[in-house]
Formats: sequence, structure tokens, C-alpha cells
Amino acid sequence: MRSSEDDRPKPPHRRARLGPKLVVSFVLLVMGVVGTSGWVLYELTQHSLEAQMRTHLVAVARLLSTSLYGDVLRRLRPGDESFSLHQRLTDKLRHACEVTGAARIYAFDTFGRSLLDTKLDTPAGWPIGREIPHLKIRDRLEVQRVLSGLPTNSVLFYKDDVPYMTGYAPIYAGDEIIGAVGVDIGAGFMDTMRVFERSVLVFAGLGALVTVIVALTLARSITQPVQKLVRAAREIGSGHLEHAVDTSGRDELGYLADTMEDMRRKLVARDAQLRQMLGGVAHEIRNPLGGIEIYAGLIAADLPDSDPRKQHIQKVIQEVRNLNRVISEFLQFARPGEPAPETTTVEQLVDEAFFLLAPELDQANVEFVRELADGLQVCVDAEQIKRALFNLMKNGVQAMRQGGTLTVRSRRAGREAEVQIVDTGIGMTQEVQERLFEPFFTTRERGTGLGLAVVMRALEQNGGSIQVDSVQGRGTTCRVRLPLVQAAATSGERS
Repeated sequence: MRSSEDDRPKPPHRRARLGPKLVVSFVLLVMGVVGTSGWVLYELTQHSLEAQMRTHLVAVARLLSTSLYGDVLRRLRPGDESFSLHQRLTDKLRHACEVTGAARIYAFDTFGRSLLDTKLDTPAGWPIGREIPHLKIRDRLEVQRVLSGLPTNSVLFYKDDVPYMTGYAPIYAGDEIIGAVGVDIGAGFMDTMRVFERSVLVFAGLGALVTVIVALTLARSITQPVQKLVRAAREIGSGHLEHAVDTSGRDELGYLADTMEDMRRKLVARDAQLRQMLGGVAHEIRNPLGGIEIYAGLIAADLPDSDPRKQHIQKVIQEVRNLNRVISEFLQFARPGEPAPETTTVEQLVDEAFFLLAPELDQANVEFVRELADGLQVCVDAEQIKRALFNLMKNGVQAMRQGGTLTVRSRRAGREAEVQIVDTGIGMTQEVQERLFEPFFTTRERGTGLGLAVVMRALEQNGGSIQVDSVQGRGTTCRVRLPLVQAAATSGERS
């Protein structure tokens, strides 16, 4: 339970940060928009280019089908490849390949057998009468359609990793369909689509990068002011009202900061009023109590020791002193003095606190063990820290009802001096530890609940902190940390 940080309320679980959420949200949004837009544009472009390709293929196929003589083609038989007429028709198709950029042009009869083929002179050529394999497998539906008199085209297919499409048109002999012409043209638009696809991916990557940069900038512009407001809210919630809230923002967060600053000022004013009222009430009560103690003392002095009334008067005086002690704690809490730092040693602070507590140690049958490191110099308000150590040591003594051991040890911890106050008392539950430094919280019948609140405030004002570890039935350890004098700390580190 650290006074500066660990005493702050903790969330029940680790919360996701806003910055990464904004970055992820923006990236997902942009990638979704870019991805969807790119896919839609890709599909539309591909469909448009395919439509143009189909139109071009069908037009070429129809033009070629009208230039071929159906009456001549129907008379071709296997072995007629050497006839001059067949060669002229083949040369005509080859010229058409050069003009249209077709990879292959061929004609076939209604049974799917080859009649003309521009690749006839190659090993892959189809002589007259050879069945063309893909007509009965891949393009079976397209062949049925074209032989019914409707020009058509095939789907996109790949040959040697090169995309192609085929256009079909019927060949007539009079009114009779005697076959069809097929035109294979490479789908050059697929190269364009690949370039387009890469462009979309590059654009998506650049968009994601730009989005991350913009999102990080935006997240930082939001999260940094929010973090400042969170720190300010924690300070206000823990009672630290001396630091003003930064109100430099000109947006909604700035408006929120203005509201928090206004709330802080009102809390400061109300706190000052309450402290003033508490101090006034305590002062008005202390005056008559002083008179009661004086007159009770006079009455006790006039009574003989054997008079039982004298014991009653002594009890009155003791109770008045208890009330004065309570009022002093209230005044110390209501009107804390500003610290007056001076260089002193931890040994001196502990020894002076022990001197004040020595009578109570003897009365409670508590053994005091002193284990202090030499040369630990701190710059603090000696009186405030001495009283804080005294209160912690006194709490340890009061926790050992049947006697025990109170150990005070010190050591260097980095740039701080750590003072450990260890008792072998009854310890505390976890619930008590969590509320230990709350003002007016106490587990003792006659306690005010202000002692440890004053201790924490004194340590905070002097740049220190406190941590309490306790196990019920086994005792309590209070670890007080105070800033070392810089020269002493540096010397200790070098040594």
C-alpha cells in the first residue's frame, strides 16, 4: 500500500487501451473499404473486359464463318489436306490469325471432327476427320449451342499457363448447318487484370500504412489528454487537490478538463472551509477543557491521598487529557503545517521517536530491537517524520497486548532510505489493510482514525511513501521510504 501510487484504486482487471483500439479500428475500416472497393472494381473490370472479349470473339468467328464455303467443306474427306482448295482455305485462316491476333482457328463438322486447322503443320495439328477432344468435354455445351445456330464463346481456360477464350460461329451450306468455326484468342486482358490486382494490393498496403500513421496521430491526440485527465481524476480522488488540471485543450476534452478544474477548485474551497470549521470547533473545545483540567487539579491537590474522591478527580483529569490528545490530532489533521526540510539522519529520527515511546515500551513489556544502518542522511521535516515514526512504533506496541518485540531497522534502497518497523502483534486482515490510511477509520474503541492519515500526509509532503504488510496473528511490517540526500545517495552508490 504505497502512499503515492499503490494506495490509488485499481481497476478489477486490465483494461484494453484506447490507442490500439483506434488504430485497429481504423485499419480494419480502411482495409475493409479498400478491399471491398478493390474487389468490386476488379470484378466489374474483369466482367467488362470479358464481355468485350466475348463480343470480339463472336464477331471474328461470325466473319470467318461467312467467308468459308459450307458446300466445299462438307465434301472434305480424310487425306484431302494436300488439295489446293484445302490449302487455300487453311492459308486464309492463317492470314486471319495474323490480322486478329488469334492463336488458332479451326473448323469442324457436326460430329466434332476437324475440317480445317491453322496448326495442321505442327505436331499438335488436327487432320481432316480427327475428333477435337475439347469439343466433347470442355466446350460440350458451347458446341451444342453453336450447332443450334447461335454464335457463342467458351469460358476462360488456360493452356501452358496462358489464358484463352474461344469464339464459335455456325457454318451454313444454304440453310443447313454443316459445322462451325472456332477461334482461340489469348485473353490479353488477364495481364491487365494482374497489373490491376497488384495495384490494388499496393494501394491497400499504402492505405494501411497511411491509416496506421493517421490513427496513431489521432489516438495520441486523444489518449494523451485522456491520460492527463485520468491522472488528475486520481489525484483529486485521493485527496491531492493542490495540482491544477491542465485546461489547454480547445475541444470536448478541454471542456471536460475545465469542468474537472472547476470541481477541484470547489473541493479545495470546501476542504478549506471544513478544516477551518474543524479547527475552530477544536479550539473552542480545548479552552474549557484546559480550565476543567486546572480546576480539577486544584481540587485533587486539596484532597488527601486517602480520600476516594481524589481518585475520581484523577480520572477526570486523565479523560480531559485524552480529549486534549484527540483534539490535537484533529487540529493536526485539519491544519497541517508546511514541511521545513533539513538534513538529518535516520538514526536520529528513530532514536528521538524511541525516546518518546520508551515509557510505553516498558509498560507494555515490549522489547525494542535497533538495527540501523550508518550514514543514511535524509532531507525532511524532522519533527513531522519523527512524529510519523513515533505513531507507527506506537501502533506496533499497541498491537502486542501480551508483550513482544518491536524491531526497527534501516537500509539503503536505491536513492531512498527504507525504515522497517516490525512488530510481533496480532496483525491485520486484508480488509483492514485496504482501509488503513482512510481518515476516521479505526479498529480501536478510543481511536480517532486520524493517526495513520496524518502519517501518510506527512510522508507525502516530505517526498516519502509507506507500505504495510501484515499477516493476521503473526505481526505487521511497515516500510517507510524517505528520499536520501543526493550527495549521500551518490556516495553510497559509488561505494
